[in-house]
Amino acid sequence: MTANFLKPMPLNKPLRWSPTKSPPSARKHTNVAGILNDKDEVLAGSRGLFIAIDPEKMFVNFAER
Repeated sequence: MTANFLKPMPLNKPLRWSPTKSPPSARKHTNVAGILNDKDEVLAGSRGLFIAIDPEKMFVNFAER
């Protein structure tokens, strides 16, 4: 996940979080979000790449026997 802080965040002012999610590509999911002020200026943005796993395969060695 990467985050880019573009402008200072004001204190005691309303901010809005704006998430978007791209369609998954196989196991890959990319999520993007921004923090906007009351004038809709982007103050910060982030992008994260997430990989879906199969818990049964991933943690088979850690399961109780």
